[in-house]
Amino acid sequence: MFNKFSKKNHKIIIALLLYCFIAFLFILITPNVLAATIDPGLEQMTATGLSDQDIRITIANIIRAVIGFLGIIAVGLVLYAGWLWMTSEGEEDKVEKAKLILKNALIGLIIILSSFAIVSFILNKLIESTAGGGGSVGGGPGGGVSGGIAALGSGIIEFHYPGKDQKAVPRNTNISITFKEAINPAAIITNNKINTSNIKIYKTKDGLTGSMVTDVNASKSADNKTFIFDPSQFLGSSAENFWYTVALSKDIKTTRDVFAFGVLSGLFPYSWSFEVSTIVDETPPKIESIIPQPSATEPRNVVIQINFDEAINSMSASGATKKGFNNIVVSASSTGNASSLVAGNFYLSNQYRTVEFLTEDKCGVNSCGLDVYCLPGNKDISVLVKADDPTTSLYNGIVDMSDNSLDGNKDGVVQGPTADNYAWLFKTSNDIDTSPPVITKVNPNINSDGAGLSATVEAEFNKLMMANSLNSDSLNLVGTPVINYWISKTDDASTSKTTVIFNHDQFNEDSRYSPKITSAVKDVYQNCYFPCSGVNETGSNVQGGPSCCNGVANLGAVCP
Repeated sequence: MFNKFSKKNHKIIIALLLYCFIAFLFILITPNVLAATIDPGLEQMTATGLSDQDIRITIANIIRAVIGFLGIIAVGLVLYAGWLWMTSEGEEDKVEKAKLILKNALIGLIIILSSFAIVSFILNKLIESTAGGGGSVGGGPGGGVSGGIAALGSGIIEFHYPGKDQKAVPRNTNISITFKEAINPAAIITNNKINTSNIKIYKTKDGLTGSMVTDVNASKSADNKTFIFDPSQFLGSSAENFWYTVALSKDIKTTRDVFAFGVLSGLFPYSWSFEVSTIVDETPPKIESIIPQPSATEPRNVVIQINFDEAINSMSASGATKKGFNNIVVSASSTGNASSLVAGNFYLSNQYRTVEFLTEDKCGVNSCGLDVYCLPGNKDISVLVKADDPTTSLYNGIVDMSDNSLDGNKDGVVQGPTADNYAWLFKTSNDIDTSPPVITKVNPNINSDGAGLSATVEAEFNKLMMANSLNSDSLNLVGTPVINYWISKTDDASTSKTTVIFNHDQFNEDSRYSPKITSAVKDVYQNCYFPCSGVNETGSNVQGGPSCCNGVANLGAVCP
C-alpha cells in the first residue's frame, strides 16, 4: 500500500513540477518578450507629470498586465489541484476533480500563450505599418535598423557636434547635425532660425517644461544633410557649468517625405546632452596633419586630406568648386607653366575634423567596381587652405565650431587671410596605387569574452584610410539590443597606419556585439577593403578565413 501511494505521489509531484515550470516560465518571459518586441526608447516628459508614451505601448502594457494576471491565476489553479490530489487519500472524486482542474489549467495556459503570440504579432505589424519605415529608420541607404544594426538616431544621423556626453564645451559653440539622408529644410529651419517645434535646446535639469533656447540662427549645406545652429546668446554661465540637451522631433521628415526617425517612438525620439563650461572659446583651430606630405611624390589617385585639431564648421570647409567653393584651393602646374584650378569636391567627416578633396576626373575602378578619381598626373600640386576674414558676413575661410578663424602659422594669434593661410606642395606621378588595405590589429580580440561595458572597439589598418569612407554605412556595430555608435579615426604618421574607432553608448551586460567592416571602407588611394583580409583569432593575418566572409570583416564574431 505504501509503495502504491508513493508511486502515485511521485507521478503527482512530477506533474506539478512540470505545470509550475511552464507557468513560471511564461510569467517570467512574458514581460521581457513584450518589452523587447516593443521598446520605443521614449523621451519621458517627467518634468510635466505627463507622459509622451506611444498609445501602442500603453495598450501593450495593459495587455501584458492582464496576461500576467491570468498566468498567476493559472499557477494558483495548478497549486490548488496538486494540493487536492495529494490530500485525496485515494478518494476517487477528489482525484478526478484534481485531474480536471489540472487539465483545465493546462488548456488555459495554452490559450494564454496563443493569445500572447497573436497579440505580439498584431502589435509588431501595427508598429511597422505606422512607423513610416517598416523597420527601416529613414529608409536611406544603409540608414535602417536591420539585424541589430544601429547608429545615432537608429541610423539616420551620421554625427553631430557637440558629441554625446561631451564635456568642456565652450559657451560660444555652434551646434551641428549631419544626417545620412537629405532632410526637408522646413522641418529644421524657419526664416533662418531653428524650427522651435521640431528642435528643442534647453538646460537638461529644467527639462522640456523649462525655458528653451529659441533665438538660434540656422543654416544648412547645399545637399540638405548638414544643419548648423548658432545661438544668438552664449550658452551657460561664466560662473558654473551647465548640461544642455538637444531634442529632435518625430515630425522631422526627409526630402522623400518619410519620417526621419522611423520606428523610434516618442514626441522627441532622439536627443543628446553635453556639458557647457564657463569658458568662451577664442582659441583658433590648427591643422594637425596633411596627406600627401610636403614635397612627396604620390600616385595620382591619392586623396588630399587635411586633419584639424578640433571640429570645424562644415559651412566653411565643404563644398564643390563648380558651385563657387574656394575656401580651399587645389591647383596643378607643370614646371615653368602657370597653375590651373583642379575641379572637385571637398568633404568634411571624422566628427567634423577631417576635410578631403576628390577630383571629378574618373581614372578607373577599384576592386569593388567603384569609381576612382585622380589628380592630374606628372604635375606639381599646390594646396591653399584659407583663413577666414571676420569682417565679412560669409565664411571665406576655415573656422571652428566657435567661429574662430584658422591659425595657419600656429602662432596662437588670429591674423586672418594671407598671414594665417596654410599652403603646401607635392608632386604626382602617372602611377595608380591599387593595393587594398589590410587589418593588422583589432580590439577586443575576435571572439573574446568579458569585454567591459565601455570597452574600446577599434581596428588598425596597414595604410592611411580615407575618412569620408569611415562611417556607419561601411562600419557596423551589430548586437542585441541595439545601441548608438559613431565612427572616428586616428592616424599614425610614423607608420602610415590608421586606427578606426567605434565610439558607442554603454554595452548591455551579457550581450554579444560584432563590429563589421565592409568593403565600402577605402584607403587614401580609394582602394576598397576587398578582398577581405585581416587578423584571425590567433592574431595571424589571413586572406579570407575566420575573420572574413563575403567581403565583410567580423571583428568579434565567427562567420556563418
